[in-house]
Amino acid sequence: MASYSEQIQDFQRELTCSICMEFFTNPVSTECGHTFCYDCFLRSCQEVSPPIFCPECRSVIQMRDFKTNIRLGKLATIAQKLRSHPSPYFEGRRKCEVHQKVQKLFCEDDHRPICVSCSQSQEHKAHRLRCIDEAAEDFRERLRETVTVLWRKTEDVVQLMANEKFKFAQDMEEVLNRNEYVLQKEIETFGVHVTTHIIPGMMERIFNLKVDITLDRNTADSGLIISEDLKSVRYGGVQEEAPNNSGRLPDFAQVLGTQSFISGRYYWEVEVPNNTLWCVGICPESKESQDFFVLRTVKTHNYFFLYAMAQHNLYSKVHTKYRQVNVPNLKVGIFLDYERGEISFYHVKNRYLIYTFPATSFSGPLMPLFCLPKKISTDDCSLTICP
Repeated sequence: MASYSEQIQDFQRELTCSICMEFFTNPVSTECGHTFCYDCFLRSCQEVSPPIFCPECRSVIQMRDFKTNIRLGKLATIAQKLRSHPSPYFEGRRKCEVHQKVQKLFCEDDHRPICVSCSQSQEHKAHRLRCIDEAAEDFRERLRETVTVLWRKTEDVVQLMANEKFKFAQDMEEVLNRNEYVLQKEIETFGVHVTTHIIPGMMERIFNLKVDITLDRNTADSGLIISEDLKSVRYGGVQEEAPNNSGRLPDFAQVLGTQSFISGRYYWEVEVPNNTLWCVGICPESKESQDFFVLRTVKTHNYFFLYAMAQHNLYSKVHTKYRQVNVPNLKVGIFLDYERGEISFYHVKNRYLIYTFPATSFSGPLMPLFCLPKKISTDDCSLTICP
């Protein structure tokens, strides 16, 4: 079921003229069933010679066929008043520096958002324009497809590595020769570079779904110390004092969020510690379930690497994806779309997608998950939920 804010958004969208992208003013309806502002419709008719076509479906229409829609005009006036209240449809939108109007369109020729006044200028008159929400959604789908392709290629690389290990076992002489060759060569460092693109409008839409998350003391493993405001957790116990109460991620002491989600879209941010192990993500509310979807660090040769890991009944084993070297002062954004089965992690400061899991079918409530290693750290490391 759609949330209140989503219903308001749909209501406002239906009362928007497809020509000027503003709420209807003196709306008129054509015989083919589409509605436009009177001035917008008249101006579009004057710009072309007969026959006249509907600006939306391109059906041939007669000037005498359109009728004034008084009731729709009244609804548009109500929607105009609702515009003063916070709504994801209007919040987070940037304004044009020239006309000081909200940028509601996306120019595909210039690859940038513009306002309605810009679209009517000589510069953009012949350009291909579309609604910025539609453009952002298309970019997002293309990004999801790219992630899927990369995921499949990673699986191929893992399989090739497994095949190579099997061949080493068959020919130990070859292994020794290769080791000798490697020892004689100077070690070269390498890094995995993730190409990132900031998608106009998409990050703003996700930020508008931000919810207030707090920690549930009743679910915390022994040794975890929760702050008074229920926003921060650190580990102050010893390994023997922190039995895992769920069976998930046995190397970590865990605590769940107070909130649970059974439908809808949600987003929250977590500031993670530097140079230590941590784990954040989502898991089922049920204590019997061993499932989880997390972003975590793994220490290898004094370096901390980011891994996306999942355990779900759709997988025959723990689903692991290598991502990149961990960066300092990292703030992780976590996005959940329950109906679409999507869980994604974002780099908040640099505003790009870290990883999206393949679409999954959820059943039952999901809850935020926060983990720290079961050992005393020399630093006072803590996970903090951002306001």
